[in-house]
Amino acid sequence: MSIILEGNITNKVIKGANGDFSVGSFNCNLGKFKIKDPLLDQFDEGEYRVRVVVQHLDIKSYPSARNGIIITEIVADIDAIDVIDAEIKPIEDQPIEPDASVTEPAEQPVEPPAPVTAKKETVGKKPTATPKPEPAKAPPPEPRKAKPSSKDGEGAGDAAELFGHLWPLGDQVRLDSSLPRPVIIRQKQYLVKAGYKFDARSQTWSKGV
Repeated sequence: MSIILEGNITNKVIKGANGDFSVGSFNCNLGKFKIKDPLLDQFDEGEYRVRVVVQHLDIKSYPSARNGIIITEIVADIDAIDVIDAEIKPIEDQPIEPDASVTEPAEQPVEPPAPVTAKKETVGKKPTATPKPEPAKAPPPEPRKAKPSSKDGEGAGDAAELFGHLWPLGDQVRLDSSLPRPVIIRQKQYLVKAGYKFDARSQTWSKGV
């Protein structure tokens, strides 16, 4: 059963290995909760007066990246955000959070294979054979043409795969927040570099605003 709560979200944008993600602190009459949701990843840093639809509350723990201390917090799993008022501004405190832009642990560096020592050939008593003439060398291949890329460096094929049924993008785009967070983060990066602006009230991206 979901409930609707009204309160203030302080949204902090954190730089991850694969893009920026958001962590919100939600204050309401029931207490203070964390919000870590793809819906919030699209928002700018700042304070928002909101109504949120909360599906359930979870107690979650994770080790601090700085000192390994286990941090326990109550996280609100939300289904929707309705923005009443917004004040876009930098947030001073820097929360210590796991990187939401990464789905798997970073790959360990692969050790290069040990060099193979070539065996010395035994010199035989047979006379040296007459060397055969070398075949004519083929002309070098023509350089491959680079694929046309978009403004953010992703090719059109990559962008089409990233946005799926939303591609090609129109002047207004509404992202599907049910997608995994790393996908939403990459979509946001693409839209920002392509000149789109996010409107928190309508939760749509518009070009040329």
